[in-house]
Amino acid sequence: MVIKPLDFLEHCYTAEDGAKVFKKIHPLIKEGKRVIISFEGVDSVPSSFVNEAFIKLLDDISFAQIKSLLSFSKSTKQINEMLRKRFEFETKGRVAG
Repeated sequence: MVIKPLDFLEHCYTAEDGAKVFKKIHPLIKEGKRVIISFEGVDSVPSSFVNEAFIKLLDDISFAQIKSLLSFSKSTKQINEMLRKRFEFETKGRVAG
């Protein structure tokens, strides 16, 4: 399933925006369904958005499962870097902690 945040959000700036994305994708990934997030029309995202939309998934879904079921399309270099850095930091912190 392809989900475009800008289909139901004005922008991808806040934690509240991220929480709305999380509510759409969390049940799908928990059920083992593949989800593609299309960032079409989005230039950049802050860490607060990424944390609420995607990092919060780590609370009850393994990183391996997230990696296998969640992918991103039409993203920018900034979005890719933000996602990579946040997941890298959180997965290392959770393993060490």
